[in-house]
Amino acid sequence: MSSSSFPSRIGLVENLRNHLLAGHWAAMFGGPMIGKTTLARRLAEELNNAGGKAVSLQLPLLMTDTAFWPLLLEALLQQGIGPTARNPFKKPPAALPELMSQLHLLYEKAPSETAARPVILILDDCDHLLRHAERLIPQIVNLALESTLPSIQAICWVGGAAFADWVAAHPAAFKLPLRLYPLSVIPIREARRIIREQLGPAKPVEEIDRIWNETGGHPLLMEQAFHPESPLSTKTLQSHLRQTLRPEDDVILDQLDPGGRWTLLDALKGPQGEKIPKPALDRLCMLGLTVRTLIDGVAAIRLTSPRFARGTEK
Repeated sequence: MSSSSFPSRIGLVENLRNHLLAGHWAAMFGGPMIGKTTLARRLAEELNNAGGKAVSLQLPLLMTDTAFWPLLLEALLQQGIGPTARNPFKKPPAALPELMSQLHLLYEKAPSETAARPVILILDDCDHLLRHAERLIPQIVNLALESTLPSIQAICWVGGAAFADWVAAHPAAFKLPLRLYPLSVIPIREARRIIREQLGPAKPVEEIDRIWNETGGHPLLMEQAFHPESPLSTKTLQSHLRQTLRPEDDVILDQLDPGGRWTLLDALKGPQGEKIPKPALDRLCMLGLTVRTLIDGVAAIRLTSPRFARGTEK
């Protein structure tokens, strides 16, 4: 989801902002069209408003690892120094040493208050790094640790399920502790407040219930509920979700009520009757496929929306 008419997950963004301003690193990841880029943009605004200096780069698909360095240089020029800054070097950097050399010279010529201000990198769509991850990610980490002009205060890595899997499998690649921020749909209380604000005070609580039951707080489905003319496609979302599913995900999803009624977590079983491990449940929340809550103190789970039920996604 590229944009939203309503802010959401405000507490998460504030927590992440404070974590980065303190100089700590983080990774934020979530399922398809769950609002990662929207949150990354809001995070950059929050950092700048709080006195930080955010530099955001939304990564395209990189055909070669060398394609990354000119993109990063341009982002640091435009957002770190200023929108009128230009690179005087005829040859763009094709490797980390060239980037660091050019950056050092460019920041030396910048106003002293600009050069002295550390930046916080926000790298969005990090799944596009994965083709070259074992080479590129350690070099990006080294840049952050070694660069003095500009000084890099922290990095926030933003990506999808595949990037989350890579991070989990390669924790040592980041050298510093990485706080993980797995996204989910909009929390129930916050989603219902947004629905109430969008509908206006005259709408009955039954209408709020209906919209929440249909959307489950998924940002894309809520956007469509309020703005039916939105170009965002449920079918596209369903297609992306199908591509992320694993057989163990299907084991859980097949046990959930297709109409969105709550199922007690303890009622879910694995193929051999075993208890479902928490990471498997967390993954479905991160993808945006399920919502969890407590009912009278007992953990329960449901499909985020009946639109995600089996047989409705084709």
